[in-house]
Amino acid sequence: MRALLSALGAFLGWLLWVLRVRRGVVMGNLRLAFPEKSDQERRAIGRAALINVGRMAPAFLFASRLTPEELERVLVYEPGKLERLVAATASGKGAVVCTAHFGNFESLAALHNLKGVPVTMIARPLKGGWFGRLWRGGRSRAGVQELIVERGGTLQAAQAAMRKGRVLGYVIDQNMSARRAIFPTFFGVPAATAPTPAYLALRGATVFFALDVPLEDGRHRVVMEGPLQMADTGDRDRDVLAFMQDLNDRLERWVRRYPEHWYWLHRRWKTRPPPGGAERRSRPRAAGPPRTSEGPAAPIDPSGSAG
Repeated sequence: MRALLSALGAFLGWLLWVLRVRRGVVMGNLRLAFPEKSDQERRAIGRAALINVGRMAPAFLFASRLTPEELERVLVYEPGKLERLVAATASGKGAVVCTAHFGNFESLAALHNLKGVPVTMIARPLKGGWFGRLWRGGRSRAGVQELIVERGGTLQAAQAAMRKGRVLGYVIDQNMSARRAIFPTFFGVPAATAPTPAYLALRGATVFFALDVPLEDGRHRVVMEGPLQMADTGDRDRDVLAFMQDLNDRLERWVRRYPEHWYWLHRRWKTRPPPGGAERRSRPRAAGPPRTSEGPAAPIDPSGSAG
């Protein structure tokens, strides 16, 4: 049944591409990110990305029906990574997992919650009537707690959830309004980004970067980098920007490796910096591979082996 639903979702994703639903947004984003690629290459990435989004929905909505044995099989970690997250959660200072619109990020939260790692997500109210209700129902069935917060209340709500031993899941590539954003670069272009993970790190929380890399056999390879280190130069604004730049650099590295798994249909670069803002509030991308406190991240083995 799940295989049939996955195939149906893939077909619907393909149909969205054929019907040109948001194709202009997808192709505009791909031209910005990959100017060196041909239109044919960019179209292939865009089509594959929509098909993958279609596959993602049934896997997430039916995640709560997995048996304990299936849960143990479906998540693939590098040795010691999950244990670091659990230890950080138990420390009392809180753990933040920064993720993105990449792979099946909704399942990443749902499956960990079902596995016994309680997850709280900062969420925006979902629009779309019945679809929004269906999606929130999927989160609820998996036990993922949603925090719908008023403007200005995010930090307090996040800290309250972490004090209860919950892991805070935070999507870093959500476009923000210019008034509330800082502007690290993403693919070399200033991208309006919420500084919340950096502020939580300043308050003692342990921050990780995590992505879901779907594998062909239906499992999920969990990329987990960290704990990440917050610089302390005495210039808080500069340190916050550098921290969020590092997170954007990490995401860009994985999107370049697996471009078909990022959600090109959302308008990541919609908000532009205020006049002069890009110079004040962003910097060029750092050269070289991103690092954690343990050195460069290990490459992914496409076979899914955890070795």
